[in-house]
Amino acid sequence: MKNSRKMRGLLVMLIAFAFCFLAEPVKADDRTALDGIYVEDISVGGMTEEQITQVVNDKIEQLKPSVINLSAGEQNAQVTAGDLGLSCANPEVAREAVTIGQEGNVLKRFLTQNRLKNGETVTFSLKYTVDGEAARQAVENNTAVLNREATDATLTRENGEFIVNPGQTGCSVNVDESTAKVVNYLTTSWRGGIGGVELVTEETPAGGNPEQLALVKDLLGEGTTEYGNGTSGRKQNVAVGAEKINGTLVQPGEEFSVEAVVVPFDAENGYALAASYEMGKVVDSYGGGICQVSTTLYVAVLKAELEVTERYSHSMIVHYVDPSMDAAIAEGLKDLKFINNTDAPIYIEASADGSTLHFAIYGHETRDPNRTVRYESETTNTEDPTPGLTEDANASFGTIEQTSYGYQGSTARLWKIVNDNGNETKEQVNSSTYRMTSDVYTVGTKTDNAAARAEMQAAIAANDLAKAKEVAAKYSQSSSSSSSSEKKEDSSDDSDSDGTEKTDDSSDTEKTEDDED
Repeated sequence: MKNSRKMRGLLVMLIAFAFCFLAEPVKADDRTALDGIYVEDISVGGMTEEQITQVVNDKIEQLKPSVINLSAGEQNAQVTAGDLGLSCANPEVAREAVTIGQEGNVLKRFLTQNRLKNGETVTFSLKYTVDGEAARQAVENNTAVLNREATDATLTRENGEFIVNPGQTGCSVNVDESTAKVVNYLTTSWRGGIGGVELVTEETPAGGNPEQLALVKDLLGEGTTEYGNGTSGRKQNVAVGAEKINGTLVQPGEEFSVEAVVVPFDAENGYALAASYEMGKVVDSYGGGICQVSTTLYVAVLKAELEVTERYSHSMIVHYVDPSMDAAIAEGLKDLKFINNTDAPIYIEASADGSTLHFAIYGHETRDPNRTVRYESETTNTEDPTPGLTEDANASFGTIEQTSYGYQGSTARLWKIVNDNGNETKEQVNSSTYRMTSDVYTVGTKTDNAAARAEMQAAIAANDLAKAKEVAAKYSQSSSSSSSSEKKEDSSDDSDSDGTEKTDDSSDTEKTEDDED
């Protein structure tokens, strides 16, 4: 028994001595990796630590062009591993590759070397990391592509039919959480080649209600006016204003502002110069004629019985609708606003063909078919234009020429008359005041007769046309000059009996004394 123990101890000592001779460590300066050692799929047997380090670096460079797909819902963007700042997370693998089987426990070195000599292999895996800031920048740089605004369900009208277009859910990338997810994927899951990360997103639901939009089928009210005798600039402005409103969808309870849609009145917004009201005169300004757009829409709104929250009359009368059925627009001062007080959206359709302006309001008709509505305009007072005289010191004494036509002033009100199954009711909708403006006459005062000039200037100051004619006749120096003056007086009486402007171009953009010139 004792002899057996002695034999076993001797055997262990012999094996230990064999290990010392067979697995003697190699000096560090001469060390190369043993045959059968791999880094990833690359054999590094016979390579020094420095050479293996270069192999690792080359491997990283080869992986940098690898495409990583960043997904956000249905949107996609591509970056490369290099864009994310790819690098090796375990560069110490080069040292480990040259030390395995050549350092440490004698028995372990022996066993490793023996396995390698028998054809086995040892493979070291690379670990990857990315630059957190580079990854964040890559995500941020692609948010414009990956983010998607929510879109509301819309309604379009094609060939006389309404088409409901469903909205789209919005998608917004959470940059911080998405960056962390990209870093985690590259450092734990990715092993090279094409990869992909579904980014962290926040969704915004689509607006609008397709079921409600589907209710829009019925004509609730319409308005039509004529503008074919206007100037080309005025026609352009009417068409531009109508186009800006055409296709507008107003949700139940929502307020619509005409001014907000059609301003600014300038060339960049498509408008041309045309006649407009300004401080009691007709002048050219950008957008002249736009009030016919708001007025025609107002007529349609009245017939649709929508709730009007803001409406102004023109300062002077217009002639394309009855008094008190107009609706003036003045940027920053006057607007036409109304609320959709129905149970479904309304759709505003507008068209302008060069002569006829038409608005139609479509929605869900819930009114009794036996109920009728009409509107009546009542003029309650009128004021004819008075003469206004101006002096022309360079014109021959006594010449009188009408240089502009005034506007008749008036007050009016609009009545809504409802017949509900034979029961008729009447209520006032609004009231309007239209300012009278004078007929302007230019009177010549050029003369050497101081007394005559003084009398004429007194008549001009008093805006007394009859007196001016009397003074002209009194100081007439010859029958020929008198005849000439009389001829001009006759021509001054050719204005319309009501003193209104002879062209519809006057019915344009409303301006007040507070407007900027």
